[in-house]
Amino acid sequence: MFADQGLSTSQISVLLAVWSLSAFVLEVPSGAWADLLDRRRLLVASGLVYAGAFATWLAWPGFWGFLLGLVLWSCSDALHSGTWEAYLYEQLAARGETGRYARIKARSESVALLAMAGAIAAAAPLHQLGGYPAVGTASLAVALVHVGVTLRLPRPVRDGAPGPPGPLAAPHPTSPRAVDPPPGPGHPAAATGWASTLRQGLAEARAVGPVRRVLVGYAAVVTLVGFDEYFPLLLADDGATVGRVALVMAGIVLLEAVATGLSDRVAVLTGWRHAALVLLAGVLLASGAGGTGLPGALALGVGYAVASSLYVAGDARLQHAIGGASRARATVTSVAGVAGEVGFMVTLATVGLLTLGLELTPVVVLATLVLMVPAAVAAWHMPAGSPTGADEAGPG
Repeated sequence: MFADQGLSTSQISVLLAVWSLSAFVLEVPSGAWADLLDRRRLLVASGLVYAGAFATWLAWPGFWGFLLGLVLWSCSDALHSGTWEAYLYEQLAARGETGRYARIKARSESVALLAMAGAIAAAAPLHQLGGYPAVGTASLAVALVHVGVTLRLPRPVRDGAPGPPGPLAAPHPTSPRAVDPPPGPGHPAAATGWASTLRQGLAEARAVGPVRRVLVGYAAVVTLVGFDEYFPLLLADDGATVGRVALVMAGIVLLEAVATGLSDRVAVLTGWRHAALVLLAGVLLASGAGGTGLPGALALGVGYAVASSLYVAGDARLQHAIGGASRARATVTSVAGVAGEVGFMVTLATVGLLTLGLELTPVVVLATLVLMVPAAVAAWHMPAGSPTGADEAGPG
């Protein structure tokens, strides 16, 4: 869509960099709010802002409209990132089932990707019937449905107190597990609590050895995952039409869904096995970017699927490295989001600068082969994403 509006690869890289930079600025402060306020309300707000991003693109389809929409998208991501992971982990902790976190997160990501694959495939006939306005309208409608579903989530729980049986059952309104209404954002106590929570989360991310190693590995693997933003351009350079790009991208997302569904198994890999999987993802991505036709698209899809599985597994590693006693779980998780944005910005800067003088395809091939090396080294040192991994969490 950006390219069809006349934007160059470098301009598109600028848009994506602004997207990443705004998420970088907003990520940790919003995580600290999530450790103080009702996480369900923050998730609803995230959905509303997300819908606003699509509405902006529909109303203003140009460089500045795209930029504003991406900034709104960053705001939505910042409100959601850390909030959702902490919410899910604590719902499970309330039932004494934190050991299920990695599997549930992996399966939920996989189901979401299956839905995404269907949406991307539907974009082909939608674009043929009504162009980008039809695709954008459908996206806006589904984003509003997402808000409605979020309103149905159980009330948040804190401190990991035992909960009633059942699928993530909500606490009774009179239960001590129910979150007390926090002071509003303008209340002096809220500002003091926010600053204290922010300091605690940042200190934990810096001081706890396993958490620190996960954050480094998380940022490094995102440098590989971030190449997905250029997949449509790579496919178009290979001669694919908009409809064909949509169908190929749907197939790539299906592969991603399969791999992500296995990310709980990836989360237990350590040492050379974990590093080897990172190298495999990098080699496949580079081969796919430099390839043509179905073999190239298949290599691109499998490589991205492996990288995505490593990325999702990183969250499981982080949650268990944080441990059960942390009062700043959402803040520390948001620090991981910042680490991921740093990795994404490295990818964007590399591609954006090199494409000023070189073609996109060789740039992606070279950048992938270079960036996979530090990602593999970081992966070698990451702890496992299992309940026993939390036992390692201590000053180091």
